[in-house]
Amino acid sequence: MVRQMKAFQPFRLDTVNHCLWRAEERVPLTPKAFDVLRYLVEHAERLVTQDEILEALWPKTYVNPEVIKQYIRGIRKALGDDPEKPAYIETFPRRGYQFIAPVSDESAASSPSFSSKGIVGRKTALAELGACLASALRGQRQLVFVTGEAGIGKTTLVDAFHQQASFQRNLRIARGHCVEGFGGKEAYYPMLEALGQLVRDSDGGRVTQTLAKRAPTWLSQFPSLIKAEQREALQKDILGATRERMVREICDALDALTSESPLILIFDDLHWVDPSTLDLVSAVARRRGPAKLLLLGTYRPTDVIISQSPLKALKQDLLVHKLCREIALERLEESDVAEYLTAEFAERSFDTAALANLVHRHSGGNALFMVGIVQSMLKKGVIAQLQGKWALTVQLEKIAPAVPETLQQLIQVQFEQLSTSEQGILRSASVAGDRFSVWAVTGALEIESSRIEDACEGLAEKQQFIKAAGIHELANGEFSAHYEFRHSLYREVLYRQLSDVNRSKLHRLLGQRLKKLCTSSKPELATELAVHFEGGREYD
Repeated sequence: MVRQMKAFQPFRLDTVNHCLWRAEERVPLTPKAFDVLRYLVEHAERLVTQDEILEALWPKTYVNPEVIKQYIRGIRKALGDDPEKPAYIETFPRRGYQFIAPVSDESAASSPSFSSKGIVGRKTALAELGACLASALRGQRQLVFVTGEAGIGKTTLVDAFHQQASFQRNLRIARGHCVEGFGGKEAYYPMLEALGQLVRDSDGGRVTQTLAKRAPTWLSQFPSLIKAEQREALQKDILGATRERMVREICDALDALTSESPLILIFDDLHWVDPSTLDLVSAVARRRGPAKLLLLGTYRPTDVIISQSPLKALKQDLLVHKLCREIALERLEESDVAEYLTAEFAERSFDTAALANLVHRHSGGNALFMVGIVQSMLKKGVIAQLQGKWALTVQLEKIAPAVPETLQQLIQVQFEQLSTSEQGILRSASVAGDRFSVWAVTGALEIESSRIEDACEGLAEKQQFIKAAGIHELANGEFSAHYEFRHSLYREVLYRQLSDVNRSKLHRLLGQRLKKLCTSSKPELATELAVHFEGGREYD
């Protein structure tokens, strides 16, 4: 199967699957932003007015022209385009926009080709998704959850599967995203987004006909598809439509659609799922009839626990009844990091194993952190091309990987969701080290040790920042619960957030507390004491 793409270096616009690719990486775009970009690319030879865009993408629907500016800003951000010196989209004030980069037609190969760095450490999971698709093609409906912490590689895995599956003949693929709502969540948002893609595809007419026959309440969500003579009859038909009716209708419609050709529905970020969509997922999974349908959802377990979403209970119930499958992604191994480095730097003079050990230690096996650290090294020239080969410009033992700005922001957002007392405990813990005891943190805070232990236990249970490391005996014979940061980057970011004054004060307090445990017969704390008194500027 060969399909055409619009290419403008280094991007490719896949108009069949509504994806924007940069090499083997999928660039996230909302459906409407994709449509705006697609329209500009397909009319790259001329200026496109705002009115033309509105008429093409929002026919018979009033939309404020300011909306287009918002989508253009989102597209520019995705492309990395500077509006002052544009390489892709030029703005003509009060007139419109023109796509100015050279565009060519590109044929995708008849079989998929992946960069190993795109699926490093995930070959088993990718094969499992492939097996689920094979079952769906045989008429065995499939519901699969891909789970894991933020940055673990869920989206990368699903993107790779999406790209691979898109070469399957007569297979429809549609994707919807759950959105974090601050003013309430729109019911069925990911399903509506996915349906929007299906009705705009080349065979969207069939989808529209199926909705008109089996799911009129859903068709009413797309007014541009409804003919004037149908509108009045449809309005009467959907009057007083209930949530239960909408779920039943879309299940019937999906059964009808998948009797013609297989369908993959991908729902991203189900940790933000709305209750209506959760009802839909449950109903799809519990249908008894055959269907060539694969519903694939991703979510972060930590966010589900924090939000107390019923998704966790639903997934457990479906697992018990063997109505779904879970692919829980674990952290990358050191060998996976080495594989990534080997693929990223084919011609190199540095020791891959040694650098992999360093990157793995600092990233904790988190794929996003791993890539961020390596890209930061490239940006700072720690890794550079010398005489045609990639080399280290700094001795390995002197490399101290910094936390990239994007990762700092990600960690900061997670940190700000915690309570004030939890934030204070973690800041003090960052001074104690990657692994710390409740006893040590108690010495730096005026809080009872039982409250600190309860807070740490709660954070560990929710998989936020730290994890339990057992109960250990201190040098004075006491026992104290120990915890450790899930990633050294977490500890480093929190430590750097402390002011110099507070950091020195906490080091000094901890050093004085530890000094009471240190005797001539137990000198093992000497190094730790030196670190804290140096940090507290008590050099004597």
